[in-house]
Amino acid sequence: MRIRYWRLTVEDLSLATYPSERVNHWEIKCLQGEYEHFGVYWFRYGTPYDKEPVHGLAIYYNDIAQNKVDELTGMLHSSFGGEILRRQARVFLNGSKEFADPRVIAKLASDISVRFKGPVEITLEFEEISEDDRQENLINLPPSKLLEIPGIN
Repeated sequence: MRIRYWRLTVEDLSLATYPSERVNHWEIKCLQGEYEHFGVYWFRYGTPYDKEPVHGLAIYYNDIAQNKVDELTGMLHSSFGGEILRRQARVFLNGSKEFADPRVIAKLASDISVRFKGPVEITLEFEEISEDDRQENLINLPPSKLLEIPGIN
């Protein structure tokens, strides 16, 4: 089954002990105002761009000044590389370093929060999680932040 943990904090991730190979997707959302926010995200199987997926990190933004988007893009590009592609309110770092380790995601979220002076929320989605995995607390994230995703794995 697929499961999602949402509204996670940096502290939640710093305690997590999940198998990185089962992470399907992660997102760090940074709030900049009531409606202003941006997110950094990654999909294991690539992010849709035209007809082909782009592999690497991506950014979306809503009501964020272009200079802030450029600063975030520069920060990510200098750390993780990749070819910068832009499409409407999204930026893709095609071929950038990909990761799902909880410590790396937590550090990136913390760095974003400090640099852009805003609170962050982290979402993680896992695939191929059995009922036994859940009983054994394989993921080690707060159960109160768990959402099951209906459907086939």
